[in-house]
Amino acid sequence: MPEYARVLVWFRRDLRDYDHAALYHALKGARQVVCVFVFDREILDTLPGRADRRVEFIHASVGELQRALRTRGGGLVVRHGVARDEIVQLAVELGVGAVFFNHDDDPAALARDAAVEAALQRRGIAVHHHKDAVIFEREEVLTAAGTPFSVFTPYKNAWLKRLTPHDLQAYPVDPYADRLVARSTAIPGLQELGLCPPTCAN
Repeated sequence: MPEYARVLVWFRRDLRDYDHAALYHALKGARQVVCVFVFDREILDTLPGRADRRVEFIHASVGELQRALRTRGGGLVVRHGVARDEIVQLAVELGVGAVFFNHDDDPAALARDAAVEAALQRRGIAVHHHKDAVIFEREEVLTAAGTPFSVFTPYKNAWLKRLTPHDLQAYPVDPYADRLVARSTAIPGLQELGLCPPTCAN
């Protein structure tokens, strides 16, 4: 039986509706799952120019994700603001019991995620974060002395020794897709994000 009545899944770099660790665990653990992506002003406002192909790619991918989730009967809430504030605000608005997201080991992302987790926990909202983009991460493969490897071949051998068929299994979203909530918002245009469309870069 699901542990939570409603939860929030925060998409970041991992813009896909299948084989997604946080989405899978959220769907298994809740009766209703709302999905969200935030165009983070803490990142966008520091970009040097008004044209950025990375953001254009992410913008297009968010649109694809929203369409894919709608096909499953769900949706994607899209916000433009400071992510560490927007996630907490939306979680409170929706009355969710938990927020799920995948790990992001970029230093700025680690600081952001720690701030979000602390703010959510102060409000009694649980946080569940998951490994997703790699097979092994952080401190899962270390030397016998418990330190990171500095030479590749011993690391490779330890990595392969640890690998099991379970590590290669996908996260099946389909069996639980009926728990997705059909809640969506409009995706802001590139100009609303402070950028210009691709044609203005020329």
